[in-house]
Amino acid sequence: MKDWILSHKKPALAGTCVLAALAVALGIFFYQKNSAPQTTAPQTTNQTGEIDAWGEVKYTRVEDISVDFPSVVTDVLVKEGERVKLGQPLVTLDLSEYNGNVEKLKQQLAVNQAALPAAKQDISALQADIAQTQSQIARKTKEYGGGTNADLKLLQNSLSLAQKELATAKSDLQKYQSLYNAGAVSKATLDQYADAVDQRQKAVNDVQDNIRKTKTALKDELDQLNVSLQSKQAQLSQLQLGNTANVAKQQGGVSSAQVDLNIMTAKIAKDYIKGSQIVSDIGNGIVQNIAVSDAAHLGAQNAPTKVLQIIDADSLTVSAEVDEEFIGGVKAGETVKIVPASAPDASLTGTVTQIPDLAVEKDGKRVIRVLVKPSDPNHLLKPGYTADVYFKK
Repeated sequence: MKDWILSHKKPALAGTCVLAALAVALGIFFYQKNSAPQTTAPQTTNQTGEIDAWGEVKYTRVEDISVDFPSVVTDVLVKEGERVKLGQPLVTLDLSEYNGNVEKLKQQLAVNQAALPAAKQDISALQADIAQTQSQIARKTKEYGGGTNADLKLLQNSLSLAQKELATAKSDLQKYQSLYNAGAVSKATLDQYADAVDQRQKAVNDVQDNIRKTKTALKDELDQLNVSLQSKQAQLSQLQLGNTANVAKQQGGVSSAQVDLNIMTAKIAKDYIKGSQIVSDIGNGIVQNIAVSDAAHLGAQNAPTKVLQIIDADSLTVSAEVDEEFIGGVKAGETVKIVPASAPDASLTGTVTQIPDLAVEKDGKRVIRVLVKPSDPNHLLKPGYTADVYFKK
């Protein structure tokens, strides 16, 4: 028996090794199979003939709330992402410093007004102010008419560069159009150069638009300076009718105090400030980007301090990514079905409001981001959330 066991020991060990190797190989095979990357299935139509598109909830209107007067935050009453109604308190403020400043301005105005009857005219300060305003108008006029403004110069340089790039892109497109006509390049290659021309043209248009905006801002500033100059010149004419120089000086003090008081009181006369609280001036809003906390000091040196933003929830829209091959079946104004990812059992309706002419590349394919205005009475859709949008085909 011992001899038989010894004679069969080696074959048994060999068989055991073979089985072990086979088990390891099978384990590696199933591991690789399970860990292989999964590819995203291409967008298709479902069994009901609908186009199923992935969408993201976005918004088109947001309000920035800031405070440009001295105050201290005593309580932040909302959180990020909270939905708020019209008039709902958002932040509570301590206005002690602001109220103190307003009271000082009122007292200064009262003192100046009381001393006005006994004062004599003094128009030198006002004349200097007018001369300074005229100098500003002359300088701004030169910047506007002669294009010497630093921002305009930079934009003009950008425009020249963008126009050169556009000309180069058009030349390249013309060359490849000839090559395409001769059958030397594919339609896809030609389309790339056509897209490049569109992008360069957009860059030129954007710079030209910025130039127009900058010039408009300069013109508005000029108009404001001219209005201010006319106001000061009218004041000067009135002061020159006075009997003495001290009258004008006192009048200037009164005017200055009144302007300062008006400016200070106007800082708090905003729709989103009620008493000592910042409130929502949007009927259906969503809070985001809260930039303050308790005990935060706002409006240092009357500079604006950002407090928070309120998204107008009525401006929410769904950007649905439709594959290029299916975009022909999507029509503006049509009614679609929206299924939020956060509430897959819910079904909302929406209306297609915009079908852009521009496609973008995503995951190796071209998609068009179609805008859909949802009907969402239960507020299921929130900024940044996703949803499936079903278009009728």
